[in-house]
Amino acid sequence: MTKGEETKSIILRKALNLASVQGLGGITIGSLALDLNMSKSGLFGKFQSKENLQIDVLKTGSELFRRRVIYPSLKAKPGIERLKVAFTSWLDWENGSELPGGCIFLASISDLDDKPGLVRDYLLKTQKEWIQILRQFLNEAQELNSAKIKKANEDANVNTDSLVQEIWGMVLSYHFYNRFLKDKKSKTQTMQIFTQFLERYFKTK
Repeated sequence: MTKGEETKSIILRKALNLASVQGLGGITIGSLALDLNMSKSGLFGKFQSKENLQIDVLKTGSELFRRRVIYPSLKAKPGIERLKVAFTSWLDWENGSELPGGCIFLASISDLDDKPGLVRDYLLKTQKEWIQILRQFLNEAQELNSAKIKKANEDANVNTDSLVQEIWGMVLSYHFYNRFLKDKKSKTQTMQIFTQFLERYFKTK
């Protein structure tokens, strides 16, 4: 890594930390330059625009998410075990020490949901990719632990997309109870809800 690349990496990690608290909308070249004690022109030269800076922050967050959540999940045994690792790693990511404000993506979604543009497009791309990975994990679990999901599909028109949405609901609920309400029981309660989810749809024993 060259010195310029190392400097850019340091800038992006600092910006990622700030964006986890303030959302991407709170990150500008001017505010970041002031925070890093750099010249605005020097920092601008590395990104050329606020939009490029925000996209690079999301790219940095995406790589960190892959290392903390996706890669450990892929190392786990396919099926229920992989789903458990994915979910617990996702909660740990949301409450990890690396990002003081929690998940960069959840912090940015509310900023960008009604703001069309390249930054929103990139954020949408990352979340659709994660949804597709969750769908893959659920499909694996359906194939390997299929007794209950088949009955659920027959009885309640359950499909993989609805299961993905249910899991997302648990994580959003955890974010609210853990980050906003500061409820110390939130992780334990969320894991109980997830266990009930697995028992409801899959053959877990």
